[in-house]
This record gives sequence, structure tokens and C-alpha cells, in this order.
Amino acid sequence: MNQAALKFNPRYPIPCEEVQRKLLLSMEAAEAVGSREMRCPICGFKVTDVPLTQTEVVYVKCRKCKFEGPLSPAYFRRMKRKNYAYTGPYQKRGMIR
Repeated sequence: MNQAALKFNPRYPIPCEEVQRKLLLSMEAAEAVGSREMRCPICGFKVTDVPLTQTEVVYVKCRKCKFEGPLSPAYFRRMKRKNYAYTGPYQKRGMIR
């Protein structure tokens, strides 16, 4: 097994070969999927990383503002900002400078 890729706390015994193999396989699968960070809706502090494919509810606790509750990755997704400002119903949109 590749001991350099797996880091363990020396206070605990080294896991058996089967557990190490499963850890390596799960690390490779996680790298292939990719992830994005979820931020607290109150203060914007980074709460956790979630896989891009996850749509289930995640229960989080913010260490900064102490918000605690469920967040859905489907609702708290970063959107690309447009460089246009809404100026009214009868005026053209202008660039934000």
C-alpha cells in the first residue's frame, strides 16, 4: 500500500490492508467527482465542502456565527454575476463600472 498518501495519527494503530485499500479507493473516487464549498447563509464563512453531485440536505454548524441547521446544496449554489444593472422597466440596462 502507498503509505505516503495516507496519513494517520501515531496514537492509533495503523489500519489493516483492507481498510487502507478502501480508503485509497474512496480518495480516488472523491477526486474524480470534484467538490465545491458551502458557505454560511448568515455570515459567509466556509462551513463545509460538498461533492458536485450531492443534492441532499446537509446539516451544518457555523463556527463563526453559530448558525445551526439544514442547508440544501440545490438552493445555496453560487451563481455567476452579470455585469449589468437593472435601471427600470423602460430604460436599457447599463454596465456597472
